[in-house]
Amino acid sequence: MADLPFFWQSVVVILTAGGLIYLLTLGISIYFSRVSDVHDVSWDETLEEGINPAPAWWFWLGIGSAIFAIFYMIFYPSFGNYKGLLGSTIAQEYIEHKANFDDEYYKELSTLEQTDMRALQANPEAMHLASNTFAQYCASCHGADASGQGEFPNLVDEEWFWGGKPEQIIQTITHGRKAVMPAWGVPLGDEGVNNVANYVKSISDNTYNEKTHAAGKEKYKQFCVACHGINLQGNPVFGAPNLGDGVWIYGSDLESIKQSIASGRKGVMPAHKDRLTPLQIKLLVAWLKRNK
Repeated sequence: MADLPFFWQSVVVILTAGGLIYLLTLGISIYFSRVSDVHDVSWDETLEEGINPAPAWWFWLGIGSAIFAIFYMIFYPSFGNYKGLLGSTIAQEYIEHKANFDDEYYKELSTLEQTDMRALQANPEAMHLASNTFAQYCASCHGADASGQGEFPNLVDEEWFWGGKPEQIIQTITHGRKAVMPAWGVPLGDEGVNNVANYVKSISDNTYNEKTHAAGKEKYKQFCVACHGINLQGNPVFGAPNLGDGVWIYGSDLESIKQSIASGRKGVMPAHKDRLTPLQIKLLVAWLKRNK
C-alpha cells in the first residue's frame, strides 16, 4: 500500500505489529506451559487427549518465521506507507525484472535472426516456436502437418507454384499471392477442353501417345504454353503449376482437370506481413524446409 491517510496508516501498523506480537506470545506460552492439574480426556473410548507440548522443531520453525518476518518488514515495505530501509517497491522490482527478461529475450531473438536456415533447423527450440506459429496461423488452411487439405496446397512436397527457394517462400508468406487460371471453356469448346485434359493427364500419368493425344497437344501449345511452358513444367513467375508432376490441388481425375480448364480457378494466399514478424516468417520457412 502507499499514500494512506494517517488513520489507515495507524490501523495497518497496529494490526501488523499487534498480530505478530500476539502470535509470538501465544506460541511461546503454549510451548513452555506446564499444566499439572489436567485430567486426561478420553474420546470415543480409545482416543485420549494428553498434555505433551508441541515438537521442538515446530516451535523453533515458528520463532524463526517470526524473526524473518520482522527483518523483512524492516527492510521492505510492510507498514502501509513505510518504504523499508532498502526503498524497494513492487513497481520498481517489476521494472527491473522485466528489463532483465526483455534483455535476455531480445538477445535470443537477435541470435535467431542472424542464424542461417540449417542452424535453425537443428535448433529444437526454434523449430518448436515455428511449429506453434504454423499451428496458429497456417494449419487451418494447410493442415496440422502442412500436407494440405481441400483446395489448399501441400507445403512439404517441394512443389511450390511460386518457387520453393527460401527467399521465394518468404516472399509468398510476407506479401501473399493471387493466382488466376483463366476459363478456356468458350475458346476451346467441349472437344478442345476434353483433348487438352486428356493430353495433360497423359503427361502426368506417363501414358502419352503421339497419335491419341496429338489434338490435345496442339491446343495446349495454342492456349496453355505461355504460362505452363512447352514441357508443362510451369512458371513460378506467374504461379503457374507444373502439370506433368502428378501433383494436383483441385483433383487429378479427368473430370476435375476438365473443370479447371473449362471454368478456370482462383487461389488467394493472404499476406502475413502484418501478422508475423520477419523472424517468425524465417522460422516458418526453416520449419517447412527442415526435411529437404
